[in-house]
Amino acid sequence: MTTDTKPMSPVDLSSNAPSESAMADYRSNLASQCQGLARCLTYNDKPLEAKAKHLLLEASHALDSAAIRVHRKRDGLLIINARGKSRFMTLRERIAYWLLKQSTEIQP
Repeated sequence: MTTDTKPMSPVDLSSNAPSESAMADYRSNLASQCQGLARCLTYNDKPLEAKAKHLLLEASHALDSAAIRVHRKRDGLLIINARGKSRFMTLRERIAYWLLKQSTEIQP
């Protein structure tokens, strides 16, 4: 019996650079799954369960912060994260955004 197994990746592996929107959707979905798992856990039972809940919630927050959209408004550039929270870019962020040619991801 042969079965074709495909990798469980949200992005098409045939291209070298996945689009930013695909990665943002993937991060948002992963953050939602982390929050869903954390909802099933409690802080009151075992210390290990409380630590797992805390780590899942922190991971969810970190993933949501990494998935952002930038909108050009009259007052400046507006950043909206995956959960819908927004703020305007600081001067330092605007300069970095301009220098990176409208890219919102900085990865090593």
